[in-house]
Amino acid sequence: MAQGADRAGLIDMITGCWKTQAIGQGVALGLFDALANGAAASTALAHASDANADGVMRLLRALATLGLVEHLPGDRFTLTPTGALLCRDAPDSLNGMAGHWGERIWESFGRLGASVQTGEASIPSGPEHFAVMQADPAAADVFNRAMAEGSLRVGRALAGAYDFSGFSRLMDVGGGYGALLVGPLEANPALAGQVYDLPALADPAKTWLDEQGVGGRVDYLGGSFFETVPAGADCILLKFILHDWNDERCRTILRHCRDAIGAGTVLIIERIVPETVSSADKDVIRGDLVMLGVGGKERTEAEYRKLLGEAGLRTGRIASIDGNFSVIEAHATTP
Repeated sequence: MAQGADRAGLIDMITGCWKTQAIGQGVALGLFDALANGAAASTALAHASDANADGVMRLLRALATLGLVEHLPGDRFTLTPTGALLCRDAPDSLNGMAGHWGERIWESFGRLGASVQTGEASIPSGPEHFAVMQADPAAADVFNRAMAEGSLRVGRALAGAYDFSGFSRLMDVGGGYGALLVGPLEANPALAGQVYDLPALADPAKTWLDEQGVGGRVDYLGGSFFETVPAGADCILLKFILHDWNDERCRTILRHCRDAIGAGTVLIIERIVPETVSSADKDVIRGDLVMLGVGGKERTEAEYRKLLGEAGLRTGRIASIDGNFSVIEAHATTP
């Protein structure tokens, strides 16, 4: 074996798919939620989830090796603090993310070879797909909760690092439930918010925002950012929107934001690909492979500057937030 080679680490990389599916199936069966109130026998958990007793037992043992549940005598199991993050209603929950990766992202990575060969999406994508998905309650729930979980964390980090005090109204374009707005609104009591996304999300978004305690300060506007972006806000937020789309569609979205914002500010929140990557860049490069499978891409700073310029926007400050994503300020160019 080559000197210094990490054979065990490489084997863990090669076989890593089992972790995604074990966690995803644990979420799909509701095992983490079922254990939220205390330890339970594997047979009881199987009965509650209408699944095979032996299969559930073996899945729980796998989750125990990941440190998400603890295996007790008598084939009883209890949640660990890390496993509790996979409960649907946990603060900072990752339940939706686990479900999303176990279903849609799993399907995409299973066809990664086709995307590498063609440069095209390997699973259904595009505006029509998003509309169809939102019409499917189960698929919409998994996707929207996954997006909200991430946006809630990003929004609170953003509020701690960016000064929103000079704005009166934020519009979260393509914002789903509007989770990105929670942090800035909590930190700025005089600030109002708007969410602009597909009409089908209006009711669940209002319910979710009410649960976060900011529903009374946020209006929901239904529509498609490929057709228009409404005016009225002095700051538009685009979080993890541009990475979903090819350059042509990004220019369309950005032009509509430029037309809507007037003298205001557009804030683009994305992960930026460095010009040369290393092992420290796993998050953004993992995200780029996800985007390859669905027809989008993560971009370099130069690529974002080019897109903005082509859409009639001038790039302002670019700041790294929390070491994991960046905020790009943009303003309409003067004629």
